[in-house]
Amino acid sequence: MYKKGSCAHLDDWIDIVKNHKQPVNIEQVQLIALVEEKLQEKDVIVDIAKINDCIDFIETYRPYKLTPIQRFIHACVSGLFYTDGSVVFREFFIYSGRGFGKNSLISDISFYLSSNRHGIKRYNVDMVANSEKQAKTSFMDVHETIGNHRKLQAAFTRTLEKITFRKLNAVIKFWTSNAKTKDGLRPGAIVFDEIHEYEDTKILNVFTSALGKVANPRIFYITTDGYLREGVLDHFKRVALEILSGKEKRRRMFPLICRIESIEEWEDPEMWIKANPNLPWLPNLQQEMEQYFIDAKDSQTSKIEFLTKRLNFPLQDTTVVVATHQQLIDASEPLPDLEGWECIGAVDYADVRDFIGVGLLFRKGPMRYWLSHTFIVEESMRLTNYNQDLLAVAKEKNLYTVIPGQIADEKYIIDWFLTMAKKYRIRKIVGDSFRLKLLKEGFLKAGLPMEEVRAGPATHNLLAPTIDTLFGKGLVKWGDNPMMRWYVNNTKVVTDGKGNKTYHKIEPIKRKTDGFHALIHALVKEEELPAEPVKYQKRFKTRNY
Repeated sequence: MYKKGSCAHLDDWIDIVKNHKQPVNIEQVQLIALVEEKLQEKDVIVDIAKINDCIDFIETYRPYKLTPIQRFIHACVSGLFYTDGSVVFREFFIYSGRGFGKNSLISDISFYLSSNRHGIKRYNVDMVANSEKQAKTSFMDVHETIGNHRKLQAAFTRTLEKITFRKLNAVIKFWTSNAKTKDGLRPGAIVFDEIHEYEDTKILNVFTSALGKVANPRIFYITTDGYLREGVLDHFKRVALEILSGKEKRRRMFPLICRIESIEEWEDPEMWIKANPNLPWLPNLQQEMEQYFIDAKDSQTSKIEFLTKRLNFPLQDTTVVVATHQQLIDASEPLPDLEGWECIGAVDYADVRDFIGVGLLFRKGPMRYWLSHTFIVEESMRLTNYNQDLLAVAKEKNLYTVIPGQIADEKYIIDWFLTMAKKYRIRKIVGDSFRLKLLKEGFLKAGLPMEEVRAGPATHNLLAPTIDTLFGKGLVKWGDNPMMRWYVNNTKVVTDGKGNKTYHKIEPIKRKTDGFHALIHALVKEEELPAEPVKYQKRFKTRNY
């Protein structure tokens, strides 16, 4: 059991956070509580000699002295073990503002893990990023460090492609995410740089599947925030928050989240330290950020960049996006029991060989509830590389159905509405004339009431204030539905010279919007729903199809 005062490299940062010696966000406080809990577990060993050796090695050869939080991270990487010899933290999620020194941190860690101070043979370190320039950043740091010290040159062999510690045959290499072959991987540690750029975990899985051939594997995810939503970064942020809140206790992750906590804090330079805990030791960076801040106050684009990249507080341009990330999270709150409520059904698709979005819109006072489903034609899934992580989660939640073949069979859509009609009172099913034309005959045979609604710029502009209000005030809920978050994230607002708004796809092939446009169709007729729901015992009659 660890005793306070035994290791300054752990205690110094713990003391700063617990005694509020500098501003910290709640997640940093939670991380300290998590680490302290681990330190008190009976089967946890704190190898203080190993920690001291790691810090000494880095500070001897690297061109700086480590800050308290850097020493704390290195201590948790190098010196915390279970009695069975395995590491306490297998994964490290380092989410901090630009300028924190994430790449320097990875350079230090890679340098140490490949050396005899760490002491594991063939403990290779693979550095992965979307571009070669980014992938080489930390690699070249280590490369230059070796070049600056004769003693290291005698121990390491280095080229511009790999660095090898001869005695242990431990290799540091860099990779781009689109490298043609990754055969023969034998990593001890893997670094994924700037994961905010990753749409799904495909490349992560390729590299992490090779772990396990070397003792005590570690994975490092380092990143600022970015502009891609519902990708790898948002997934890891959710995982990190579950660990810090105590909901997930099995995963061996060290989740460091550094960010400001409210939009008001962006104008207070003291609060910037929350996003970059190293700022007190980086006066030049403080001055640089102050200059960027001046620009950000005068430019919406610069403000979004400053908040997103410097302060890890993603603020999307509300003149372009339908809803902010936080508004989409708010919309994902659980739905109430809607059984027996009257509703408006809706359907939308761009192509019967692709995605079809359907849903039911319910109303209670100012609140709107949207129960939706997606149909995906099998051929479309085969031909287009959609976000596989999204589809995997959506499949678990039964949020989509695959229609076999090359074109949508209307029977699947009809059957969904018939099933819903057994539980909810569907007043009518709406869509624009083009979409309903192909479904009309089958719907009428099944006894499903249909009505065409106008679509396009005039309707979009008419509904834009309603849509802005619903998301802005948190008045629309659709439950934990990643498909709906994806649909809305894939949509941009286009405003013409007269101020008229229309909703368009951000990208025409892989980024679908059908579920959102189905919601728009339903909103056209929402005033036909009673302001307060009345539960009906008997739904409208339907015929067998």
